[in-house]
Amino acid sequence: MVDGQVVRCLVCPSTELYVRKDMPQRLGVGIVVIGLALSCVAWYGHHVVATFVILFGTALCDAVLYLFMGNVLQCYRCQAQYRGVQGLASHAPFNLETHERHRQQAARMAEARPVAVRQRDLQSS
Repeated sequence: MVDGQVVRCLVCPSTELYVRKDMPQRLGVGIVVIGLALSCVAWYGHHVVATFVILFGTALCDAVLYLFMGNVLQCYRCQAQYRGVQGLASHAPFNLETHERHRQQAARMAEARPVAVRQRDLQSS
């Protein structure tokens, strides 16, 4: 930490961090799914106005939650999260290319680990 700002992950040595909304993804998806289900029931009952009220209400609810939720700083490598830290504006938002690079690196490491263990076992016997 430099001047109260997180410049690298405190859990792993990664300096690649990103800013995202501190809203549980399941909550957002749950709101949308419930709104969709309720609007389907209203549509089935031929209540067109109620269908659109439910859909727009759901979208409004989701948007209001998004606006009032704070931000969190997250590490690409170990997924550590930092709340209430200063300097979030100095970090970039989520980048799919960086995320994919870390995901593929973790997959390669997991794949290579059993081979190294097998080779060590063969050498010790």
